[in-house]
Amino acid sequence: MVRSKEQNERMSHVTREKIIEAALSLFAYKGYALTTIKDVSKTAGISTGLIYRHFHSKEELFDTLIEMAIIEIKELINFLDTDINPKDMINSLVEKIIAGIESSELIAHYYLLVSRSFIDNDVTKQQENLKTINLILFQKMSNLIEKGQQLGELKEGNADKLSLLFFSLTQGIASMKLFLEDKFIALESQDLTVFLINEEKGEEYV
Repeated sequence: MVRSKEQNERMSHVTREKIIEAALSLFAYKGYALTTIKDVSKTAGISTGLIYRHFHSKEELFDTLIEMAIIEIKELINFLDTDINPKDMINSLVEKIIAGIESSELIAHYYLLVSRSFIDNDVTKQQENLKTINLILFQKMSNLIEKGQQLGELKEGNADKLSLLFFSLTQGIASMKLFLEDKFIALESQDLTVFLINEEKGEEYV
């Protein structure tokens, strides 16, 4: 039976997604240098030839994953640029992050991939773009925290330190999701905002 164009496109999409999921897991756990196309082939259950039909090289596959991470980070930056008050914005951001991490291991793998990409220096040009966009996100959060402190919504303290703590916690939660697997305990948003949200004005955390 001859497949239609739509069926071929659907199958191609499914194949590409399998490749991306396998590569994401491998790059996140093993790093760029220790991951091979053969590893991706074995994990995805797809021939190396078919992988090369979608991605011309390991570098292109890696860069595709980094580009996807950059897109997600840019969406967070755009969200932080909206006019929502700092307290509500942080609560919404935390709910989005927790829901993403708990809903899929892929999200946790992306967090791990981003961290590892900072360790695996000088692999591809996209890594520098990833570092740049992460610094922008960090500064946006620091600015939001300062605004919230001025409004009395957020706890006093060094905004950069609080921003660093916030992203360190989210990164740690993603890593523990992968480590604990089915033993991972679901978190509430307040678990991640207790050091930020100012219930009683004047309380200082850092």
